[in-house]
Parts: sequence; C-alpha cells; structure tokens
Amino acid sequence: EIKARTIAILSNPKRLQIVDLLADRERSVSEIAVALSLPQATTSQHLAVMRKTGVVDARKDGNHVYYRLADPRIAAACRVMSEAILGLLLSQQERLRPVLLVAQKQRHG
Repeated sequence: EIKARTIAILSNPKRLQIVDLLADRERSVSEIAVALSLPQATTSQHLAVMRKTGVVDARKDGNHVYYRLADPRIAAACRVMSEAILGLLLSQQERLRPVLLVAQKQRHG
C-alpha cells in the first residue's frame, strides 16, 4: 500500500520534475517554483503532498523553507523508470516500423 501510494504521488509530471530538481541538492520553494514556471502556492501544494507521504523532507531557515529528497534512491528509481519507459517506447517503435512503412506506401502509392 505504501509503495502504491508513493508511486501515485510521483505519477504527477510536476512532482517528477521536483524529484529531478532535488536529485542533486536541496532547494527553496521559490527556486523550485521558478524552475518549474509555477506559482509558489502551487509548488507549495505539490511539496506538501510529497512531504506528507515522506518523499521529501523540509528544513526551515528564517523565512525560507528548503526541501530535499527523503532518500536519494527516490531519484535513482525515477531514473530507472524513465530508462525502462524509453526502452519500451523504442521497442514499440521498432515493432510498428513495418506497419508504418506499408501505410506510407499505400498512402503515396
């Protein structure tokens, strides 16, 4: 159940971008918002969901809140999934190539 909930949280494209941004270092909410071209309030909402499920940790420094991944393996897991998806897409492309060639010949011939 925890794994499914975490994957569901990470199924949002903006949250995946946040994971990518936090892969190398902690960042403030405003840094993340600028990098994602999102309003700060929207960014804070995404981060709150991620914090509630334990994907990110927060550290307050004066008026700023800094976020980091709770475990660096989260970024590594997302990279592995991205590589696997790319592999699947390339495989599908190869399987479809003959069909596309026939369709092109029929359209132009």
